[in-house]
Amino acid sequence: TDVENVSILLTDASSVAADAAQEVVASLKMEGKSFTVISVGELKDTPEGSVPYSIADMGTTNGTVAEGETFSRDESIRLVTECLGLESGRDQALTFKECSDVNATEFKLVKGLREGGYTRPQEIDHMITKGSAAYIEACANWTTKAPKRTQFDEWMKGEEEKLKVESEQAVQRKDEEKEAARKGETEDIAREWAKRDFFRKGMSGEISDMTEEEYIESIWDRAMFEGDLRWRQLNGKETNEEQELEDFKSKQDKKKKAMLERAKASLAELLDDE
Repeated sequence: TDVENVSILLTDASSVAADAAQEVVASLKMEGKSFTVISVGELKDTPEGSVPYSIADMGTTNGTVAEGETFSRDESIRLVTECLGLESGRDQALTFKECSDVNATEFKLVKGLREGGYTRPQEIDHMITKGSAAYIEACANWTTKAPKRTQFDEWMKGEEEKLKVESEQAVQRKDEEKEAARKGETEDIAREWAKRDFFRKGMSGEISDMTEEEYIESIWDRAMFEGDLRWRQLNGKETNEEQELEDFKSKQDKKKKAMLERAKASLAELLDDE
């Protein structure tokens, strides 16, 4: 039986040279068969449609799969199936590569098509026939032709701004989580240091009229200093224990003097009122 339509899924295509890929395409054309060749990286088991993609002609600079690049198994099956049924996929040899860069045109375009209600066949057809090249060209012509902004353009602008805000918020959340984790770890170390200091002074008879919690509260500033110092040492940060302790004691002395002066001033004010 003669085969008229050929659909080929070429996986782990980093091992296929560009000239070899072109030879396959040329051979199919010479035999007069209708064909679709889809080239992807090493297959992995991730859900279909979980990551946007870029498209390029197989064997070209952008249509070459680099070693180590991967692609969803389910998504590759979907692509080769849909392309076989699309007129835009007929007699095409295309390389699909995952695109996880949120700033890339392909990422924003695929995401926009999906959120705009496009079906998978419509999405894939749009990416083959128009794709990022048409979008980039339209942007480049904006200053000279000044085309009327469409609803889709406004939507894309909104999505770009939304992605930017989400990215900034993610960075801020990450910084806040790191700071909160550091604060918690520092306080844990500080409490353990204070407990050991209470036990040591209790055994030596220096403390007899305070509970452990009362003692911890009374030296909490010093405990937090020790906690922060130990945290930085444990995390490979640069420290100067002697100098930092000297600076801390100096600040504490100044703080005590200021508090004493305020207390004296308050007492003097009360005596004057009487």
